[in-house]
Formats: sequence, structure tokens, C-alpha cells
Amino acid sequence: MAGEAVVVGGGVVGVSCARFLAEAGFRVVLLERGELGRGCSYANAGFIVPSHSQPLPAPGAVAEALRHLPRPDSPFAVRPRPDLLPFLLRMRRACTREAAERGYDAMAALGRASLDLFDALAAEAGSPYRRSDLLQVYLTAAGLRRAEEEAEAIAARGFRVRVLSGGEARELEPALSPEVRGALLVEDQAVGDCFAFVRSLAEGLARRGVRVLPGRPVRRVLVRGGAVRGVVASGPEEEFAADLVVLAAGAWTPALARPLGIRLPLEPAKGYSCTVEPAPAGPRLPVLAEELRVAITPLDGRLRVGGTLELAGFEERLDARRYGAVLRSAARVLREPPDLRRGEAWYGFRPLTADGLPVIGPAPGVDGLILATGHGTLGFTQAPATGKVVAELAGGERPSVPIEAFRPDRF
Repeated sequence: MAGEAVVVGGGVVGVSCARFLAEAGFRVVLLERGELGRGCSYANAGFIVPSHSQPLPAPGAVAEALRHLPRPDSPFAVRPRPDLLPFLLRMRRACTREAAERGYDAMAALGRASLDLFDALAAEAGSPYRRSDLLQVYLTAAGLRRAEEEAEAIAARGFRVRVLSGGEARELEPALSPEVRGALLVEDQAVGDCFAFVRSLAEGLARRGVRVLPGRPVRRVLVRGGAVRGVVASGPEEEFAADLVVLAAGAWTPALARPLGIRLPLEPAKGYSCTVEPAPAGPRLPVLAEELRVAITPLDGRLRVGGTLELAGFEERLDARRYGAVLRSAARVLREPPDLRRGEAWYGFRPLTADGLPVIGPAPGVDGLILATGHGTLGFTQAPATGKVVAELAGGERPSVPIEAFRPDRF
């Protein structure tokens, strides 16, 4: 018999968990520290791309990061601090080919399961969403040399992919600039407005009996006798009794888990985006410029450009040099770029684990506590399947997606 559940976190992962728990018969309260969907879900790239589920730590990643570090406008930055060193050392140990291949397989399966759920969820929520092919473009000879290898890796996970010349890419997407020398066309991915998806799905939760309470930061998880008993939230302070608590608070999850003896090697990885009215020339397809670490997404009458990864803690500022570099990179990819200086600038703290894989599953040592965090740049891609798996675990069912790689006790 399902009981009382509290979900902590009102982003796309938390709302998805609440949705599937309610469907499973739980009486759910969803608590969000601020405004619903205003964290990483607000202005992310909007990509739903299970084909691109590679963990960030991979062979060569450390060398690439070191090349970027001296540049003030690079797509990767680290603000050194003593407590970051253990995280970076763990990340370095995860940069093996074997770990990268295992992680890619596990996350591609999670993303594919999500894609299968999105059609129904987006229709239920009434939010902007569409299936779409993805163009991964290359601007350098070195990038083109990697294209075949990357295409093989994508195809090995069961996705349809084609290698295109620069001319073929521009014929398919005339908005691309002459700098584009080639591309991969990855079929049957998707794009959507993550913020609209969260808000619309949350509105539907009320019809399922879920209490959705924004502006209620959770201060602590209540545990007695080795099992959860609920949470204490402020604004005003109130205790919410529950026999199931799901921590889906993104980069803020470790602070809630630490007092329970649960240590998560997870850092806020800041990313930037700009949302602007598109130029008449498009693009029509979502575009990923992997070499420049920039994503370009047409979204329901708008264009969004996103990129950069900063490990700077919860630094509440937008680095103008790196933000400007994101805009300049996007302008290189497009034949007639819009005036990105007039767009809405945004940054968000993506929850990144040291091995690049999400944390999904029962918390070690605390009965009734489930963790659902650490999705990094793939939160939108992986959210529906994460929510479904959480509900299955809560109901004592076998997860419909293999989650061994995501176990919280792997650290």
C-alpha cells in the first residue's frame, strides 16, 4: 500500500518523480526552495538527446581541460579551492575508456527510456516539445577526423546517424555558416522548453492530488530508528511527515544528505545561455557544435544558445568573458546569426558528479530515502525515466531501466 511521500526539488527531475509517485498511488508533497522550475530547468538548451549521453570524464578529458584553463574565455573553468581537490581527483580516476563506455551505455539506456515517455508526458502537460533530428557540426579538420569514430559510438548504442559533408549539412540546414566543414545527423532525438514542461506538468500534479509548495526550502530530513520520518521546511517552518523522501534538489542535494552521513561527490557546474528572437534565416534543427561546446536550439519562436561549464561553487555571477565566448561561438556556426547581445542572459548550476553519472536509488543506511540527482547537463533528457524508476523503487518493483551504474553507494 503506497503511503506519504515528500519530493524535495521542483525542477524537471523532482516534478517527474512526483508525477510517477502520484500515479503509483502515493500521497505526494513537492517542496521547492524557490520558484518552480527556476533552477537548471529554466533556460537550459532544451535538448533531449539520449544519443549524446557520454559521461563528461573520458580519456583525454583532463588534457583538454588543462588546455582550456589558461584562457579566460574558454568553455571550461575551475575556480580552485581546497574542498574541490578530492572531487577533481575522483573525476580524473573516472577518465578511463572502460568507465566511459560503461557510463555511456547506462546513460543512453536511461535517456532512451525517457524519450519513449516524453510523447505522452508532453501531450499531458501541453508543453512545447517535438521530435527532431540533431545536427552535430564540425568546424575543423581535427573535428572531422573524429566524426567517424563518434558516429560509430552513437550507432553502437542503437541510434541512426549519418556523416555529412559541409555542403550536405548546409543543404539540410541552410542556416549553417560556410565555416561548417561537416556534420553528423543523428535521427529521432527531441527538443522542448524545459521550463514550460516543468510548469505544465506541475499544474497537472494538482489534479492527481499532489501538493506543490514553492518557496519552501527544506532544512533537514527527519530520521528516526534508521528510517525517514519526513522533512522540516521553512517559509514558514513546518514539518512534513512521510515514510518516503526523495531528494531531487539538484546541486543542493549534498547539503541535505551530508547530515545523514551520505557523502556525494557532486559539484554545481555553472552553465550559461542566451534566449533571443531568431533571425529569419533560422535554424530549423537543433545544432550542437561539439568543438566549441555550444548548443543552438530553436524553441517555439525563440532561439536559445547555451554552453560553458564552470566549477566555481555557487558563484552568483555571470562571467562576461565566458558568456561572450558562447555568443561568439554560436555566431560562427550560423550564416546569419541574430543579434545575441539583445537576448536574455541566464546561468544555472547543473549537478555534476565526479564520474559524470547520475545518482539514482535508495540511500545507503537510511530506509525510505531515495536519491535522484547528479544528472549534469542531461537532466531534461533523463528526467522522465528517473521519475518512473524512483516510483518503481518506492513501490518495491524491479526498475524498468538498469540503474546499477547509478547506485548512491558506489562512492
